[in-house]
Amino acid sequence: MKKTCVCQGIRWCAACTHPQLRREHGMHAPFLLPAALANGPPSVNSDDSIVHAFDPSRQCAPTAPSLRGLRVVPDFITTEEAIDLLSQIEARPFEPAQSGKGKQHFGPRINFKKQRVTRPAAEPLPDYAKLIERRVRRCCALDDSSLPDAADLQRALAAFRGDDLFVLRYAPERKSNLDLHIDDIAAYGELIADLSLESDSTLTFVDVPQTDSSRTEPTIVRVPLPARSLALLFGPARYRWHHGVLAYDIHARRTSITLRSISLGVES
Repeated sequence: MKKTCVCQGIRWCAACTHPQLRREHGMHAPFLLPAALANGPPSVNSDDSIVHAFDPSRQCAPTAPSLRGLRVVPDFITTEEAIDLLSQIEARPFEPAQSGKGKQHFGPRINFKKQRVTRPAAEPLPDYAKLIERRVRRCCALDDSSLPDAADLQRALAAFRGDDLFVLRYAPERKSNLDLHIDDIAAYGELIADLSLESDSTLTFVDVPQTDSSRTEPTIVRVPLPARSLALLFGPARYRWHHGVLAYDIHARRTSITLRSISLGVES
């Protein structure tokens, strides 16, 4: 069977779900979601549910207090700014990416196995990267200092440089998704800024039980991501919880801009 996508390993999209195709191309079975997420959007906060809801007005999941280190800022940019950003993005081509996405990358090339930067950035980050970083700093300056993790956000912000930028394009017909993961801890700094454009979606966080834990089921938090909102990850949300965007949460074309700091030196 002919393969028409760039997915590898456990990654998948609408074009590579057939078991025979995956076998012929040396791919593994697609990444298995926790049972509570496997059959479509789950109900949240029911009496027996392990799935919890994030409350943007309180910047926490009230029934899952262990999820710390997350801010969701609605209306981070205006409608006019979003249109301008998309115009700048559309002026450059997208490359095919795994899991049914398109991508644009600005920043150095990283060898994750060797934990080294193997190639400096081919070109400067687009001008809008600085706009986003300035706006991130402005939002953090206005952060509610009474929140339990407020000091952690300011500490993470102090080390934030915003020198790596990914644009990802999601499409429902390709079943685009971002598999549950933790961004590489050695390669990237603590603070991760992710701006959502074009359509609303949901960011899913999963905390897998540790071997010494009495829990047997993962804790899951569903975080609404309205169009033009910003999500900031730091602390436990960055280092302990896996996060991803599930295929059934892509209802229309979505574009995201992720800004991070590189923590690695150049390969010798």
